[in-house]
Amino acid sequence: MPDSRDQWGLAADSGQCRLCASSESQRHFWQEVYADSGQQLRRCGYCAGVYLAPGFTEAGLSRFYEERYRQLFPAEVPWLSRDRFFAWRGDRAVARDRLSLIVPTLPPGAHLFEMGSGFGAFLGEAQVLRPDLQLTASEPDQVNREALLGKASVQFSDSLASLEAGSLDAVVAFHVLEHLIDPRGFMEQAARALRADGQLWIEVPDLMADWRTRLFIHPAHLSYFCADTLSRLAQAAGLQVVSCGRHPLESLADNVWLVARRASQRGLSPVAPAEPATVAAVDQWIERVGWDGKDRLKTLLKRMVTRLLGLGLIGELQRWRQHRARTRSDQGTGQ
Repeated sequence: MPDSRDQWGLAADSGQCRLCASSESQRHFWQEVYADSGQQLRRCGYCAGVYLAPGFTEAGLSRFYEERYRQLFPAEVPWLSRDRFFAWRGDRAVARDRLSLIVPTLPPGAHLFEMGSGFGAFLGEAQVLRPDLQLTASEPDQVNREALLGKASVQFSDSLASLEAGSLDAVVAFHVLEHLIDPRGFMEQAARALRADGQLWIEVPDLMADWRTRLFIHPAHLSYFCADTLSRLAQAAGLQVVSCGRHPLESLADNVWLVARRASQRGLSPVAPAEPATVAAVDQWIERVGWDGKDRLKTLLKRMVTRLLGLGLIGELQRWRQHRARTRSDQGTGQ
């Protein structure tokens, strides 16, 4: 582990759950195989949280995204045509779908903050639908964060923690929480930054979705949430959960959708323990995913093909497959 820890910028292994800090009944399942980082997939026996351990140091996480992330996920890298890159990704269409759930609840002139705004599609489409909104965001990728902003005027901030308490009407984070070293810390910051009637929307991959390969687990996602765990984490961070469960949009059905508001009596508390049935259900879901010789061979062949064809072409093929699947789904639903 020392070699992997130094190479990947991993922190010392505390033996504690990333979500609740308990060391109670931390179950080890397997070594992460997507990138062979040396991290282990674990489940907390207290809160039923699932996470990779050890996590990154702050410096190690920054280095991971600067040096490794796009090598591991070539679909995230433009190749030859940026227009085709964004068209096949479908960022704007997904942004409009999410906004359909959020915009109707926002008051006139609402101040909205997006954590991890990526290429800016959500903020760009928000400005089109609601030009009255005040938009703020945090996104470390300064090179690409304005790619899809369009005419939106966005104030970029270093972090949510730097904003004044009670200054926001809305906080959104789509596929961000699972990347963070301290997910609960982000929720606490959101609760602090929201006005009394402000709301938080979070979207994360659903641990209980129908994933069938251990390649679902990888170093970019440090934590894995089911609806029950996410809900209890939000409550502990000083939020009142409005709803938390399967995503209301069929196109995003493999994700958990959390809606929460700042609790009227805001205060922090320990994460509530999971019911034994929840812990058992999480264990059974993870245990069903095996890893045999066929899986190892497929992974080896994929790496060989990537080296042969190059990251650019592989990423292009992945985006094309995703675009084709999304187009067929839209045709099937008459969209």
